[in-house]
This record gives sequence, structure tokens and C-alpha cells, in this order.
Amino acid sequence: MSAASHLAAAEPSAALVSALLKADLDGLDDYDVVEAVAAWDRVVAWAQSQQLEAVAVLADRESMNPPWPATAGRVARPNVTGEELALRLGRTRRAANVMVDMARALVGPLAPTGELLERGRLDLAQVRAIHDGLAGVPDAGCADVQDLVLDRAPERTPGQLAKDVSRALIALDAAGAGARVEQACRGRRVDRPRALAHGMAGMWAVLPADRAITIDADLDSHARGLRAGGDGRTLDQLRADLFVDALLGGVHGKEHDGAPGAAVAPAPRSPRRRDGRTPRRAHVNVTVPLTTLLGLTEEPGELAGYGPIDAGTARRLAADGTWRRIVTDPASGAVLDVGRTTYRPPADLDAHVRHRDQSCARPGCGASAFGCDLDHTVDFHRAGSRGATSHDNLGPLCPRDHQIKTDGGFGLEQPTAGTFRWTTPTGHSYEHTPGRPPPLPAPEARSRESEVGPGEPHAGEPPDG
Repeated sequence: MSAASHLAAAEPSAALVSALLKADLDGLDDYDVVEAVAAWDRVVAWAQSQQLEAVAVLADRESMNPPWPATAGRVARPNVTGEELALRLGRTRRAANVMVDMARALVGPLAPTGELLERGRLDLAQVRAIHDGLAGVPDAGCADVQDLVLDRAPERTPGQLAKDVSRALIALDAAGAGARVEQACRGRRVDRPRALAHGMAGMWAVLPADRAITIDADLDSHARGLRAGGDGRTLDQLRADLFVDALLGGVHGKEHDGAPGAAVAPAPRSPRRRDGRTPRRAHVNVTVPLTTLLGLTEEPGELAGYGPIDAGTARRLAADGTWRRIVTDPASGAVLDVGRTTYRPPADLDAHVRHRDQSCARPGCGASAFGCDLDHTVDFHRAGSRGATSHDNLGPLCPRDHQIKTDGGFGLEQPTAGTFRWTTPTGHSYEHTPGRPPPLPAPEARSRESEVGPGEPHAGEPPDG
């Protein structure tokens, strides 16, 4: 049997891993190298199957299913495995929750799909297409759809497979299709911007299909019209600029060089909505070191909800009246402690803590501090505790992290002001200082311009969930 035949026929296992590690790739012909790549792909799927099995076991443990008290209010997701794994694996909460949901489904109604993953016949992207398409479908329906799509699933791309699942669902239960659409529509959203390289950010919207297609077609039509009229921007640039104009009140059609902050045309001071009312302008915060603001240094600033920005951009935003400028100065005189008799912090203390921490105090949570609850690390009045309303006992927590800290079995301490130590239900410990990213190593003395150039910008991809 040739090396290629052996690799193509081998089931994923530790033995296949060993064989692949021993293979002399330089001694294989091109065909066999392709088979080695495919064999590694099956091994990856097999390993992910084993990992998801462990996730499913963890999700059923008592520590991951805390007894939520009535005081916790509505708990949308009683299981906390997603938070446990998000911290350990360095993933977003949403990505970790998807992992947990998929793991539990693969040992339940999607067991036939899970078997194909374990055998390396499906990869994780294909499995997710099936899982997402069958979300909320009763077990019997899941079984029927898998019977229809799994035979040819290994040869289908994730996008094709998603359409296969959708067609099968409609064919099996046309009457229920409307209810499924209505339920899914409740999950429509526009995600928070995700930081990309070089001062860019990506946004991802989940919308009813007809709305999304209409928006896309409208952007395309307008962009092609401007191109036909002589506009020198690319279609992608035009679509992006038209999208911004539509939301921020710019005027279509004026060409610009695409520099950060450059508007297609000056936006009106008070754009009018279609209903005739003036929309409320959002406040956006940019934190700038005083030395940067004065032009004495080029230290980066911090854009709330995004992250570090270059000094030039920070100065430009700080000078723009539509942004709120926060100059970092230890001698600012902000109130740091109001003792133990006041629960609600005064405005200056509230602002100080939010500007200090910038984002939610849980590692990996990117929720802006300015939209978070301001939590007493040691509870103000709960189970006999008497936590102070002070800078070293306050921190921003998004509603879900506030909930798991208070009633979900997660412990939180603040060893020093602005540094948060989390202990998970399984005993893992993580320390996080949200307002102070880890320092970069000192730059080399010699210039590296010849080694590090601007390169090609990468547009980024939609978030992994």
C-alpha cells in the first residue's frame, strides 16, 4: 500500500498522529503531501471531538450549575461553563458558550453528527453549520434532518451545508418555518466593534435575511453609481463610506483619501431622522496622557470600547468637540473614598473608576466600562459584609459578570485599586488589570523601518461568535 493510500484510509487516532510525526514529508511526492494535510485535518477534528466530550462532562458538573437565588433575578443562562472556559482558554464568552452548546448537543440530539466529527469526516466548521441550523429544533426534527443531510455532508462546505439544513427543515416542517424565523429574529443584533490592526475596527450585524440582502444591494447600487460617475474610490471603499454616511449623516459622493476620521463630506451638526426628530448624539471617550496632548511625547491614547490609538489620532479626537476628552493626571483631585455610609458613588468617583478601568473587570470581557454596572468588589450590604464605596472596592462589571460574581459561584477580590483577582467555581484563579495593558518591551535602539513596513492591511473576518 502506498503512503498516500495508507494515509487516506487511516482513521484518526494517536497511532495516526505518531505516523504523521514520523513521516518524511520531503520524501513524499505532491499527491502524498496533500494526503498528509488531509490526514492532519482528520486528526484535528478527532482532537476537537475529544475536547468537546470533556466540555460536555464539565457542563453537567454541580459547580457549573449553581443554585441561583430568587434575588439573582432573571438568569438567561443558568450554566456557567462558558465563563469558566472563556477564562481558561482565553476566548470570548460568546465563543465559549457556543463551544458548550455544541458539546452538549453532540452527546445529545446531534450524536450522529458528533460521530462523524470523531471519525474526522466532518470538521468543526461543518459541525457548527449543522448545530446552528438546528438550534431550537426538537430532538425528533434534529434526527430527521441529519438523516437527510449527513450522507453527503463531508463533501459540502459549511455554507453549502447550512443551506442543506435549511432546505431539509423547510421540507420536513414547512408549517413551522415561520415560527422559527420569528424566534430567530428576536436574536437580531449589531455586535460591538472588534479591534483590527492599524486603527481599523470590524462590525458584524445579524439581521433578518431580507433586510440584510436589501441593505447589501442598496450599498452596491449606490457605490456602482458613484463609480460610473467618475468617483475614484474602490467599490469596497465606497460601500464602507456610504454605510458610515447613512448612520452618521454625511453626504454621499465627495471623494476623499480614506485617512482616519476623514469624512466623505462634512456631517450636519444636527442630522434629522426620518421621523423628524434629532437623534441623540453619543458620547465617546478618549483618554490621552497630558504629555501626548501637549505634543511632548508620542505615547498612545486609549479609545473607550476599542483600545490603544496612535498619538496623532488621540490628539485629533481630543480636539474634536463631539468626543469627551479625559486627560490622565494623578493630581486631578478626583474623589477616591467616601467611606462606608454611602452606597451610590458620587459622579466624580463613578467617572474616576470607569476611566481607570476602561472595560469590564473580567479577563476577556470587552464590554465598555461606561455601559457596565459599578460593582462593590466586597459587597456593600450582603451576608454581613461591609464593603466600602471607594476607588479600591469599586469596579465595572457587565450585567452577566455582575450576576456570576454575586450569585454564580465566582469569587472576586481587588488586591490593589484597579487590579481584580477572579476565582472560578473549579478553583482556577486569574488576575486582571483592565485599565493597564501589559507594557511592551523597550524598542531596539536601531531603526527597524527596513524590517517592518506598512504591509497590506487585513480587512478582518466576522467574529467567531
